[in-house]
Amino acid sequence: MLYNIPLLFFSATLVFIATNLYGWLLKRYYVPLPLKEHFEELYPVHRSVATLYLLQLFEVPYLFHIGQPAALFYVNGTAVMFFASYMMVLVKGYFFMEYPKPKQLFLFMLPVAVCAILLLLPVFGILPFTENFQTVMFCIVAVVSAVYVGLLVRFRNQLHRQIRKFEEDEYSNESDFPLQFAKKVEWMPLLICLVMYVCFILDNPTVKFVRDLILIVMNVWFVFYTLNPHRSLRPELTEALKEETASEEKAAELEEKHRLTDEMQKELETKLIDLIRNEKLYLEDHLTLNDLAQRIFTNKTYLSEAIARSEYGAFYQLINTMRLEHACKMLDEQPGIKLEQVAFASGFSSGSAFSQVFKRLKGVTPSEYLHNKEG
Repeated sequence: MLYNIPLLFFSATLVFIATNLYGWLLKRYYVPLPLKEHFEELYPVHRSVATLYLLQLFEVPYLFHIGQPAALFYVNGTAVMFFASYMMVLVKGYFFMEYPKPKQLFLFMLPVAVCAILLLLPVFGILPFTENFQTVMFCIVAVVSAVYVGLLVRFRNQLHRQIRKFEEDEYSNESDFPLQFAKKVEWMPLLICLVMYVCFILDNPTVKFVRDLILIVMNVWFVFYTLNPHRSLRPELTEALKEETASEEKAAELEEKHRLTDEMQKELETKLIDLIRNEKLYLEDHLTLNDLAQRIFTNKTYLSEAIARSEYGAFYQLINTMRLEHACKMLDEQPGIKLEQVAFASGFSSGSAFSQVFKRLKGVTPSEYLHNKEG
């Protein structure tokens, strides 16, 4: 029995396919002339994105069989597996500069291809679209996509830790953390997968129509973003992520090259702590690791290693620990002082940043700290 699908649903699918074809042509052949010299750095996964657009042609069978439950089940099942798997390829390529070889990519995507073919057979009448077939394939698709989503979640956690580590090693205030784009993008693949899961579970043509509209808007935005390039290079992030994924041999070689002796590390740490305390540098709200390296005439790599091997572990932790000591002294000596005033006077960029650091290091909020003192 056919669903009574209006022409609107057909049009949405057609426009979705058309925007993907245009996206493929754009990403495959368009190179912004002003950025031609650095195109590979600014658009590190443009070929993978082009492939993503082109592979959206898996929706074509649905376009010619709108109204068939088998076609809807096929397109929703294929979409949830495809996006869960290929998003992993994209984000790894963008952030970690890791690109699978053709054979590796084939094996990685093979379960998706096999399941998609099985889902497609009832659309062309090769297999009957029975309730048992739908139940079995639903379970298979759910398991396959869950494995890919699990890999994607693990990668997001790894990326989040690396972003946080890079920022805390360089900056003393969260307001100065530069990798805002990366922190926004790290959740996007999982959100897209969530949308696909909703469509797959509900298996409703209206939900599919809404999904198409969302993806069409994203495609149009992405085309506009590509035609109006305004990104800047972030070599620091690239290098940090490359070091994270380097081989053990290379990592050991780099560690040996930049290693400080225990005596050098202790001497540099003492010199650093004395400088920060004596000149109260922690009160500067935009202090960076590079600033300190210049003030004590040392290599930033050595300074970073000295802090990493200290009890503080990271530059951000070191500075905010000293800021917190200053803040607690103010709270002890001036019980009636406003917390926001204490925050800014101690070098924090905001009252909320002060509260977060206070809670993390002291285990209580500033208000609870004052209440416990009064008690």
